[in-house]
Amino acid sequence: MENKTLKNSWAVAFTVASVWFGTHVGGGFASGNQVIGYFAQYGSTTALIYPLLAMGLLSIVMHIILKFARLNGFTNYKDTFAALYPHPKMEILFEIFYIVIILAAVAAAVAGAGEVMANFLGITYAGAAKVLCNLIIIAILVLLCIFGVKVVVAASSVLSVAIMIITGAIVVAGIVAARNDSVARLLHEFSLEPVAFTTRPVYALWRGVLVYAAFQCVSIPPMTAASAEIGTTGTKRACILGWIMNGVALALSAFVLSKWYPLLKALQNAGVEGFKNATGIPNQTMLTIIGLRWLLVIFSVLLFCAFVSTCVTLIFTMVQRFQGKLFPKVLKAEKLRSILVAVIVIAICFSISLLGLTTITSKLYGYDGYYALAIIVLPAFIWGIPKVRRLEAERKLAEGS
Repeated sequence: MENKTLKNSWAVAFTVASVWFGTHVGGGFASGNQVIGYFAQYGSTTALIYPLLAMGLLSIVMHIILKFARLNGFTNYKDTFAALYPHPKMEILFEIFYIVIILAAVAAAVAGAGEVMANFLGITYAGAAKVLCNLIIIAILVLLCIFGVKVVVAASSVLSVAIMIITGAIVVAGIVAARNDSVARLLHEFSLEPVAFTTRPVYALWRGVLVYAAFQCVSIPPMTAASAEIGTTGTKRACILGWIMNGVALALSAFVLSKWYPLLKALQNAGVEGFKNATGIPNQTMLTIIGLRWLLVIFSVLLFCAFVSTCVTLIFTMVQRFQGKLFPKVLKAEKLRSILVAVIVIAICFSISLLGLTTITSKLYGYDGYYALAIIVLPAFIWGIPKVRRLEAERKLAEGS
């Protein structure tokens, strides 16, 4: 009984919820890029409310799928989705989503790291400079994939915590500076009119809640593995805590960036020197304007490391997933197959990275989100809920007999 109570405790649930939080709060979130693209550009009210709604929807979907997995005794996403869909072979639908989002995430991380580097060095991230910066990141990735995977994996959790702390400091600094009329002063200094918020309420709801929640279903596989040892009550608690942790962090980040969006977008649209891509890494731009050099340096280093860490861990995931299927009869050496998979993944992601971080987070993440709505979110409600109810009824019947 004591062991069952421990498995369902809030402490254990918090540990599991932290896996979701760590998956979500990566470079794309910490940079502020996807926060502006999906929330901040629609105004302060939307920026506060829609992140909570998006993470609330995801927590419901997550709870349905994780509860289904626990009732069946599954510990991985492949078995879970094979049983969730009407036919086991339909599990390939989730695999397509997962592969696309991983490739897009690696490409976004390459582009993000390249842009952080360019911004920090005072170089405009465009044209030849973009290619060169991204190639430097690729070279670093190749070296780390060969010699430093274990180090990067070990450091990823520390990086997540550090990014979380620094992002909190940025939120406080951004709100304080905005309240001190820094935005209005700079608009006057550069003789700029503030850019109006995007006024498309239905579109904002569609992208900010439904699409964002859908492509964040990338958190389901690690959560399925992380929650393997907890009970159904613990699963519910982990989803509640995950909603609060992710929703509040996202809402605060979106709120502060909504205060700066009219200025950042105005600087970018006017092509002001040094701010030609002001919304590319908006948190970095905001710190530059505020003048907190020490925080800018720490944030830039941590964000760069977070992007690189994301690349290495996801490339490693793809290597593990496919190296055994890449001509196993022709290429006998496992290490050679692993290197070949890594080279293919890196080459694809480098090509995608040239689209730029904003295009990747708004378009590729968005399109994969549309797809996820159809093959993850809707199936969770259409097939997941009835199957969970049936499994619960069967368990109660078995316990009563």
